[in-house]
Amino acid sequence: MKTLHLTLVAALVAGCHFDKLFNSAPGGSHAPPPGSGSIRLAFTAQPTDAMKDSIIKPPVQVTVFDSVGNVVTSFAGDVTLAIGNDPGVLKARLSGRSQAAASAGVATFGDLSINQLGNGYTLIATIDAGTITKESGSFNITAVPSPPPGSATTLAFTQQPQTTAAGTAIAPVQVAALDNAGRTVTTFTGPITISLDANPGGDPLSPRTVNAVNGLATFSNLRIDKAASGYTLSASANGLPNVPSIAFTIVPGTATQLAFTVPPRDTRTGATIQPPVQVTAYDAFGNQATNFSGSILLAIGHNGGLLFPGTLSGGGPLPAVNGVAVFSNLSIDVAGNGYTLIATIVGGSVGRESAPFNITVL
Repeated sequence: MKTLHLTLVAALVAGCHFDKLFNSAPGGSHAPPPGSGSIRLAFTAQPTDAMKDSIIKPPVQVTVFDSVGNVVTSFAGDVTLAIGNDPGVLKARLSGRSQAAASAGVATFGDLSINQLGNGYTLIATIDAGTITKESGSFNITAVPSPPPGSATTLAFTQQPQTTAAGTAIAPVQVAALDNAGRTVTTFTGPITISLDANPGGDPLSPRTVNAVNGLATFSNLRIDKAASGYTLSASANGLPNVPSIAFTIVPGTATQLAFTVPPRDTRTGATIQPPVQVTAYDAFGNQATNFSGSILLAIGHNGGLLFPGTLSGGGPLPAVNGVAVFSNLSIDVAGNGYTLIATIVGGSVGRESAPFNITVL
């Protein structure tokens, strides 16, 4: 039995890449590849108030972003617009070219109009046969020209921050400069700055400043590395009051590393190692991967058996709960000095070696 067990452990250890296996620790730099995951839509030029049957100006633009906030410049598919909220007494019709092929990830709609009066219209943008959608901000269709917006008096988040994985770009956040009537001041082109307001995770995100275009500032590459609930952003511009965003959550990313959060202690031969050894999974930014429920396996690393190699019992694999695997029945049957344990995620190459410990006769 010892020969078979040692053969299996040797195969496990030999199959690991030691140059990568033991050098990961909370706070490492193994990040998921950029551009992975789903794509998203954003109105980067929102529809504005217009007269009945008159072209909405400036042209509406919809941009395709990947999951890390980069424009998908390779996207050349069709983007379709339709009326979302229809406040008119009679059913409204959207006229003009409501389907446009994207160019470098951006679809532009330059001749849209609506044939019924109403306040609070929205447009819905879709791609992939309606499986990916985005609703615009609200706008009005009037019988007479809307008075031109006054000067900017406040800011507002028109695209709020969303729950996002640590280290991943938050879906583009938009801030508008508004006049006293709550209308976007399309002539406003000044700088708007976003910074962290409530910062429960202590993230070092530095303020970001973007010049507004048609009264809108779009922040498409905001990343927060520290997982926590209750973050808020604050938007500011010269001469205007600061405004907060809604609260949002940063969740842990994928488990990329392990740590012995309760390491093995010196123990007698054949006795259960106490306290129970605990192995915790972390993401690439040092957050406990509470969403990880995979299995973790323990095996002997350095075998310190004095008379002959020791055998480990109770090493699993065991499933993690909230990212933590607890090994409460570990024992080694041969006395020795300088034993170590190796923890690995089953089915992956993520691993970690413990500090050395001893197994004594008495």
